[in-house]
Amino acid sequence: MYLARSCQFFQRCAGQLPLRDDNIPLANMKVLLFLVAASAVVYGQAPQPCIAPKLWEARMSRIDPSKRFFERARVSYDAINQRMRIIEEVNIKEQRDFFDVLYLHNVGKEYRFNMKTKECAVKELTDAFRPFEVPDNATSFGESYIGTGAFPGDGVLITLWGGEGKEGRYMAAFTNNGCVPVEDGFCSERIGCVHTSFYDVVAGVSDPNVFIPPKECE
Repeated sequence: MYLARSCQFFQRCAGQLPLRDDNIPLANMKVLLFLVAASAVVYGQAPQPCIAPKLWEARMSRIDPSKRFFERARVSYDAINQRMRIIEEVNIKEQRDFFDVLYLHNVGKEYRFNMKTKECAVKELTDAFRPFEVPDNATSFGESYIGTGAFPGDGVLITLWGGEGKEGRYMAAFTNNGCVPVEDGFCSERIGCVHTSFYDVVAGVSDPNVFIPPKECE
């Protein structure tokens, strides 16, 4: 919900809604201009981009509604060496497959082991590593609570960020404390729009051998 609200604001700022309506009375226009100016002050006071953890493990879910694609997975993440291990359950339309995927951007290799057929595919990685962090030039969309901030312990304060990079547009949410990734939305002409949620994030990588290719791929 919070990402959806931010996306709507981002679209308005990008000029997808009309900038002028001759039917708006002058008095209402003045009020509108005041609110825009007030909003500019609020956004001008927004916090600087936080620094996200470089090493962590988590559960994740990812969805692309246009392709009827849904994925649940366990991820080990290493931004320092640009690598990721994802043990996933994929549901594409009516098909259901399970994959163990290792992305080694540092050497330009992807190892995809199908746990159902026991087959492994190795291919060159051409996409640049896209870290789950707040870019320096990201636009702040303020703060929001997951749950509620009315009672201690019943909600998590998050910061909302968005912008456009070399590969496409993005919207993301991070915890206010620790800058832990919570949500990530990414859109590009090549892959479409993908939304990712993270759960049970734990700092560090418990097994460094997780970034060694599966023996079936040797």
